[in-house]
Amino acid sequence: MHDQSSGTLASNLPNDNYAVMPDELWDGISEHSIKNVAVIVNGEIIQDVISRNMVPDNINTINLPGCTLLPGLIDAHVHYSSVMGPAFLSAGVTTVRDVGNDLDWIIKERLFNEQNKDRGPNIICCGHLQDGPIKYWPNMGRANINADSVRLSVKEHIEAGVDAIKLYDGLDAEMVSAGIDEAHRLGKPVTAHLVVCTVEDAVSAGLDCIEHLSGCKTAWHNSSEKEDQTLIDLLLKHNVTIDPTLVIFDRVAKELDLVFARDASRQWVHPSHLQYWNESGYPKTDDFQARLNHQQEILYLKRFLLRANQSGVTTAIGTDTPFPRLTPGFSLHDEMANYVDAGIKPVEVLKSATSVNAKVLKIESNSGKILKGFNADFVVVKGNPINDIRDIQKTRLVVHKGMVISQNKLQKEMESSFDDIPDDAITLDFLDRLDK
Repeated sequence: MHDQSSGTLASNLPNDNYAVMPDELWDGISEHSIKNVAVIVNGEIIQDVISRNMVPDNINTINLPGCTLLPGLIDAHVHYSSVMGPAFLSAGVTTVRDVGNDLDWIIKERLFNEQNKDRGPNIICCGHLQDGPIKYWPNMGRANINADSVRLSVKEHIEAGVDAIKLYDGLDAEMVSAGIDEAHRLGKPVTAHLVVCTVEDAVSAGLDCIEHLSGCKTAWHNSSEKEDQTLIDLLLKHNVTIDPTLVIFDRVAKELDLVFARDASRQWVHPSHLQYWNESGYPKTDDFQARLNHQQEILYLKRFLLRANQSGVTTAIGTDTPFPRLTPGFSLHDEMANYVDAGIKPVEVLKSATSVNAKVLKIESNSGKILKGFNADFVVVKGNPINDIRDIQKTRLVVHKGMVISQNKLQKEMESSFDDIPDDAITLDFLDRLDK
């Protein structure tokens, strides 16, 4: 048995067949972690999960004392740029759902990541935001003038190969209903950012997932438990998932908090995105009342999230990266802490970021769990985040599609991208806003 420390792995360890031996393992679904087990990786899959004393003598091993192995994390709300890939992997995020991007670009980027394991996470994509007659984001959005227009666009996107459909805030109830009907007819799920269309109309039409708790007015106010429960019962009746993205609202509410300027994870953010963060004027720094209102809303959102989760509403977890002060990958750690701060048990939060998100993204047959035959996507952290969610940020090893990811190589990839301006929709929309 050839043992190596995590610090020398990527350069010396064959990536086809090896064993990872942490102190503890959490499989993505259990209430507790287990000890004295090893994960055997063969190619891109988990060949087996066995007792440590059953590991063959002739296999390379990675011994990680004091650490816990868990499934690779999944961020369910991202607007992806190729310059984010290294950051996501560095943070242990091996899969993302892109919920708004240029259709052709994101399809190509998804394929690129499939073929280049160490350049970025797996991508589940929706293509363009399906917006109303006036699209809010010129590059990420697709304008639609009526219900028939939405149907045609949804059909085009699904035929192009997207995994899901994202409906945006300019669509009215008729357009939302048409989009959902067409997507479901073609076998794809639908998530939405609701503004014009009410949550009642969207849910009744068969919506699968709600982003940001948008349209859920009850969740944003000092509502009674009975009022919250009425909305929760509606979500449960129609089996609707929520993806609250609390972290973006937390960032908006605390725009003047200097801790974000000192955040070491900012080194992973492309200069063009940092420029937008610093110069966009969003939110306005002189509007103290708005910030106080946002801070109050965060408490209401957390209270609703806890009530919904405890009532059995499927709770996904995402971030809205890369909007202001949301570092790719690392902001998911912050969102997980928000869930715990709301009162949800760490193990339930970890499920949201792994097996629950995998189910929401329709990849649960091979992702989100540490099981024989599943994809070899996992992260090993110092400590145990079931006991302390903050341990999720103490990354010691990331494996993506069976490949041991080199942190040094990720940093070099990141730095090499800083000289060029990305051509993806989110960056172009950011820079377009600054120009205006």
